[in-house]
Amino acid sequence: MTHSEEESTALALLSQLSVSPFNQPQNTLSALKRLKHELIGHEQKKELFVRLGIVPPLVRILEGTGSADEVWSNARLEAGIAVGSLAYGGEKYISHLFDSRALPPLIASLDPSSSPSKLVLSSLRTLNTILDTSAFSATCPSYTIATALYTPEVLNSLYKILSQQSPTALVQQQISLTASLIAKSCGRYAPGSSDNSGCHSTHQKLLVEAGVLGALNARLGGHILAEKSIPKNPKNTHSGDIPLPAPPGAKLAPILDVISVIIKDSRLRSLEFLFSPSIIAIFPLPTNESSSPDPPSSSSNKPGEGTVGSTSSINLPQPKLASNSIIQPPNLLITPSAFPPLSAVSAISPTTPKDRVLRSAPLAATEGGSNRSEIDLEVEESPILPWLISQVRSGDPITRLMAISVLTNLFKVGLVSKKLVQLLILLVLPVLVRLLTEEGKENRVNAGVGSIDADTWVSWTIQEKAPAVLARLVMDSTEMQKAAVDAGAIKKLAAMLKRANELPSSAMNGHQNGNSHDSNHTGEPGSSLEVTHKMKVKEGGLKCLASLALFKDEYRKAIIDTGVVPVLVSSMKPLEPIPTPVPQPNTAGQGNPPAVLTAACGAIRALSRSVSILRTSLIDAGIALPLFALLRHDDIEVRIASTAAVCNLVLDFSPMRRPILEAGVLDVLCSHAKSENAALRLNALWALKHLVMEAETEVKRKCFEGLGVDWLLGVISGMEDSIGDLRRMGAGRTGDEEYFDAPEERARSWARRFPPKATAVMAQLEKREGDDSLRRRKEDIALQEQGLDFLRNWISGKDRNLMIDYLFESVGKDRVFEILEDKLKHKRYVKRGELISESPPGEIVNSVVYFLVHLATGSLPHKKALIQRVDLLRTLSALWNHRLPPVRSGLAWVVINLTWHEEHEDLEEVHIRAKELIRLGFDKSLEGMSQDSELDVRERVKTARHQLGTVGPTD
Repeated sequence: MTHSEEESTALALLSQLSVSPFNQPQNTLSALKRLKHELIGHEQKKELFVRLGIVPPLVRILEGTGSADEVWSNARLEAGIAVGSLAYGGEKYISHLFDSRALPPLIASLDPSSSPSKLVLSSLRTLNTILDTSAFSATCPSYTIATALYTPEVLNSLYKILSQQSPTALVQQQISLTASLIAKSCGRYAPGSSDNSGCHSTHQKLLVEAGVLGALNARLGGHILAEKSIPKNPKNTHSGDIPLPAPPGAKLAPILDVISVIIKDSRLRSLEFLFSPSIIAIFPLPTNESSSPDPPSSSSNKPGEGTVGSTSSINLPQPKLASNSIIQPPNLLITPSAFPPLSAVSAISPTTPKDRVLRSAPLAATEGGSNRSEIDLEVEESPILPWLISQVRSGDPITRLMAISVLTNLFKVGLVSKKLVQLLILLVLPVLVRLLTEEGKENRVNAGVGSIDADTWVSWTIQEKAPAVLARLVMDSTEMQKAAVDAGAIKKLAAMLKRANELPSSAMNGHQNGNSHDSNHTGEPGSSLEVTHKMKVKEGGLKCLASLALFKDEYRKAIIDTGVVPVLVSSMKPLEPIPTPVPQPNTAGQGNPPAVLTAACGAIRALSRSVSILRTSLIDAGIALPLFALLRHDDIEVRIASTAAVCNLVLDFSPMRRPILEAGVLDVLCSHAKSENAALRLNALWALKHLVMEAETEVKRKCFEGLGVDWLLGVISGMEDSIGDLRRMGAGRTGDEEYFDAPEERARSWARRFPPKATAVMAQLEKREGDDSLRRRKEDIALQEQGLDFLRNWISGKDRNLMIDYLFESVGKDRVFEILEDKLKHKRYVKRGELISESPPGEIVNSVVYFLVHLATGSLPHKKALIQRVDLLRTLSALWNHRLPPVRSGLAWVVINLTWHEEHEDLEEVHIRAKELIRLGFDKSLEGMSQDSELDVRERVKTARHQLGTVGPTD
């Protein structure tokens, strides 16, 4: 067919669909079927039809304003399939769909009570495809989809889909695609949105409120019941809570995936998952004991009610140690040779009920609030955790990965006991590392975008998600990091990154093979899905390397030895060039989306903690100027990550400090320090703190002037309303109360499953996880700490006397000391008629002490000024038993520096200062510290007492 014939056919179809399609539904249906066959697998015809304007008629038909008979329902279905075929074509077609407002009818057709089942399935596939294809799109369709999905009406539709009981293949596909849709969209907020923060979890909260988590828990329970090792008629449960066994075609992995996403970083949602009615119906709680003198029922516990509280725990049943048990005892487990059993088998063996009890982290309002009551939630480990481990040991690869993801998120919120953590190290982590090398089929014929077979798609998913899960699992855990490195994670990650960094293969020809992905032969290098896949692999791999490189130099060196540094450099190349005062080197490779840039900055930050690597491999690779350019990136997350990475590059021993300074980093950091974004402010001030350390006097002056005296003092003084926020918490909430307070139905649900003590804790957890005042307070404390540390470094160095004078002249000597005194004072306020005394945060105390340590090294007028502040020194003397060892050591350093005799100084001046210190009780404080548990403190105290006794008065 010639081009003119193809265009004539297209125009004829377009005319048929545009002119009164609702009056002749049968003709419309026939035309749509022809259109579907024209579009599927034909890239050039897609371009032709889109150019001629096929999308608006399809959208009008999909909106369903015609009759409600079967013919018109089929017409809507065919229109949905045609829209889905265009979505498979990639971002350029997706933009046409969004411009023509195709999203609202797609979202509206998700309601299974008003839309045909096949149309619901088609819309779910299309929405998933858009999210897969445009994950890193500059037009941000994923944010638009997320905004449209997370409304009460749409969430109710998703709940209906997940709650369907039909065992048919079509319904099971709907359930799996709905779970995938939620997992992909949850947490996607538009850049600059108030919800675009790790401290916010609005989507997860909405999903719980809509009952989606409960429906997912029921789905998971059905999969548990489908296994032969689980009794299908458990006792002591409400029969209505027992889910139906999952049908043979049901998929477990998507359910685990979305549960993992919802419970992420929330102890409250994790507890709601572990103790949901569906899970408890399978693993019932005991009914013969209570942790409260006032049980929920006056007669006896109802079926399904448990006992959990601050003094006793839930005695969940032990898995049977039979041949078909959920998990075998440690001596029967097949353990990888690289991870032999621990020296004592009993170390990981569940021996007594007490051994299985875990205590969740206590709830504390503030760091310094030691006098506040802390409530612990003591629970016994749920048997669903061993069941999840069994899935890791025996499931298919994608199910293994998703089970590990759920376990990881439970581990991160402290709901996995220390004994089970050993099983995670021995059994789970090696499996996760092996999944890093899950082989894909991206090089086989007919495996291009649009004809990606199911096996390859699953393999891609594993390659994208496994590094990210491993990164979370090993973060902040030296044990996990060692196990991962011993299993060969670094080499595997480096190999993955090198493959992902290669240019995408030329567009692969392929044809529709019956799977859910259409073809997309673009004629350009690679395809949108292939490029997206490679970028996701790079993002996850870089994050994982950053997590592994957090603590140990030997791991950082192992990463460098793999030759992955060029990948790091190329991963800092943005999609569009960033204008900078200094010309940027022409980095090889394609541009990277913000998520990859952020991950690359995180990896550089971790690697640059090694002085030797910073001064050799990283400087040789030329990372300084590309990283400096990212400080000006449009995306706020990239600016935050690059500013954090710059912190280590501007230290006084870094060879990159000079070129970055010459490029103008000081002005950029001063600008970032005044940003409205709390994380960017903190990182910028942190970097400036390092920049002024041992810097030239002119650099220090310029930095001080760039920040401004008023701004700097405002940061150090802190937000005056932060304590007020905490006071209002005691008096009652003032905002979002209706949303965050538990509804009556959920409160009754908690009461059925928890005793009154635990129910109160759950309610408190819900309020605190939804309360921004504590987060703002924490951010404010961190910023105050960095502001004080900035001044400490600013007055240190050879020019310290000049800088102290400059500080006193700019701010005022008395005002400086007044601010410091205020930082060490207890804050007092009334809460519910009771006077509350709140001690200052330890981080602030530490920063104030070491500012005074450096101030005490100044000239004679500076020391005189300090020794005259009686109230400040008396408060300082009372810190001899502070909980932080650095504070106690700093107290000794203040005495050492004030009693140090300079060669040019009159000895009488030293005697006067020593006498004043003794009068203020420093001799007794040092005596109390002489038996300190920390060696460093004891050694500093010896020196301080020696000097105080040598130069002090003898009378």
